[in-house]
Amino acid sequence: MIAVGEESAGTYTARTAIATAALLGQDATVFPSHHGGFLGGEHGYAGKPDEFAAKLRQVLTSA
Repeated sequence: MIAVGEESAGTYTARTAIATAALLGQDATVFPSHHGGFLGGEHGYAGKPDEFAAKLRQVLTSA
């Protein structure tokens, strides 16, 4: 699975991830927030840990 963070939309890394997934015949999975979306505010740049966890559970149970 190739994944991107929703806040990364349009960035170079997101575009390359989406293109790579397409070449593999897949859609990139979009996770809430950014590359540290699982973090709370303890490291200065809070993500969306509850939403991230819900998406991760969804992905893992559908695999």
